[in-house]
Amino acid sequence: MRTMMIAGLAFAAALTGCGGSKNSHDQLVDTCIAEGEVPETCVCIVDAMQAKLSPDLFKRAAVAISREKRPVGEYILSLTDSEKMQFFDAEQEMEKCELSTGEDG
Repeated sequence: MRTMMIAGLAFAAALTGCGGSKNSHDQLVDTCIAEGEVPETCVCIVDAMQAKLSPDLFKRAAVAISREKRPVGEYILSLTDSEKMQFFDAEQEMEKCELSTGEDG
């Protein structure tokens, strides 16, 4: 699905690096910015994740993707169905963050 692809690519770009001793949220935002994304978009992406994922899943995702450098799609496929649904919900929220080239609304 296009939505999952766009969100997955943005998410992957946001999480390819790893910061110092910052919390998961700040680490992910900083990494996203370092990858060339607009700071406001990065905050929006990470806020959507934090709002829609359980605290445990958010932290595990940050570790797996940021520190361990696991591909986002591979990581999501390794999750339980319930956890996959949390990511789906997060991706729906991420669509509101300037992820596409069009800027309507």
